[in-house]
Amino acid sequence: MKFVRILSFFLAIVLSLAVFVGCGDKTAEETTSNPDTVENEEELHPDIAKNDYGSEFYFTIMTHVNQPELYWAEEYDDNALTSAVYNRQEFVSNYLGVEIFGISEDNPTDCTTKFQAAVKNRDDSTHMLLSHTFMGVDGFVTGNYLTDFNEIDVIDTTADHWNYDFMDEVSINGHMFLGYSDFNIARTQVVAFNKDMYSKYEDAIGEEFYDMVEEYRWTLDKMIAVANLVYIDEGQDGKTENDTFGLTADYEVPYASFLQACNISVVDVNDKGAYVIAVYNDENRARTSALVDKLYDFVRSDGAFFSDDPTYLVPGKIFAEDRALMYLARTTSLPGFLNDDINFGVLPYPMFDENQKNVGYRSLQWGGYICIPSYLADPDMAYETIELLSWASDKVNIAYYEKLLGKQVADAPQDKKMLDLVWDSVCSDFGLTYSQVTERDFHYFMLRDLTMMGSTAQLASYVSSNEGTANKRLSKFTGSIK
Repeated sequence: MKFVRILSFFLAIVLSLAVFVGCGDKTAEETTSNPDTVENEEELHPDIAKNDYGSEFYFTIMTHVNQPELYWAEEYDDNALTSAVYNRQEFVSNYLGVEIFGISEDNPTDCTTKFQAAVKNRDDSTHMLLSHTFMGVDGFVTGNYLTDFNEIDVIDTTADHWNYDFMDEVSINGHMFLGYSDFNIARTQVVAFNKDMYSKYEDAIGEEFYDMVEEYRWTLDKMIAVANLVYIDEGQDGKTENDTFGLTADYEVPYASFLQACNISVVDVNDKGAYVIAVYNDENRARTSALVDKLYDFVRSDGAFFSDDPTYLVPGKIFAEDRALMYLARTTSLPGFLNDDINFGVLPYPMFDENQKNVGYRSLQWGGYICIPSYLADPDMAYETIELLSWASDKVNIAYYEKLLGKQVADAPQDKKMLDLVWDSVCSDFGLTYSQVTERDFHYFMLRDLTMMGSTAQLASYVSSNEGTANKRLSKFTGSIK
């Protein structure tokens, strides 16, 4: 996410922002005009003329990985995030003469089926889909359900409000089917840390977290070493979820994110132009092996508590109760800690080692993509609406800072700086996005399963048993995209 454009006026308004609360569920009802909310009505997009399409624009939000309140507001209220979202859609509505409707879909499978049916039947019931991270995406591509962004003149994917590098990572044979812009709010992983606990261990840690990050010394080994400074057996009955730890997390999404944070791609393009499993190729083998071994030891150490609780609640509860120095948190979980009155800071995931500083920090994006259907009754209206929603998202992004950090945006500018770094380093992974093609052989559970199984020997065996089949499936998939 490119937040650089908003920094110049962020500081001027941040002190006036209030602490926000979450928005309610949204339904596809028509918005009510509020004349006091459309502040940018006279601001003109350089490439889109004001128009009066007299039309309706429908977009579908797959709620499993996208938060509806960040994209559409049924009506105006004084909540700063809701008002920013509402103002954006009202501005675009007035600029183009379109009514904008957001439709929430909770079930990824049902949403996928409805989207495909809409395109196939040419019923024009949706003009944009905010997709799941990976569910259904491969079928959208092979079934010709999506428009190639490279064929849309009005959308300049190299502009600041689009993340071209991110989109290029998941392109196929030069076709850019999946979009990512400032309209998308990154749902990614961060290392949250308890500042009060940090002060107790500051001398033992020996350096500031923020300094380590800014000087590219925040590495996996450093994170593990800091975590292992903290363990208190609260019940004197061995390691349990009731103890105090250096780091806590669940085994699913936070765990999978270590691969990309350590600059290891599940799938890459080889020197012959073929998409292949890359997690254990010549370039990545040593790094992947070391990562598996380091995590294998770490999750079994006293300083770490990783939970396989299917509700994902235990690690966050430990952190909320001041019993964890660090917590591998989803950005979407941060507002909850404001309610718990925790004095927390935010860091990016660590690099594998200091040699990675030329690549920098990498934050795996777990939200969805902008998908534009291949059939549109009025493509110009849809393209211009999507472009303008992306272009006009600055104030929504600013409001989202406050939702995540509350008063800490003003009180601790370093945390905002860390979030900027996280969002500016958002990446994807071809292997994650199209993981259903390989039928879970190299799915996001791979790293967790390997670490639970054991050592590097299991990694080599796993790859040997599954790589050939996965590559054949990848070849068939990518070969169908001409």
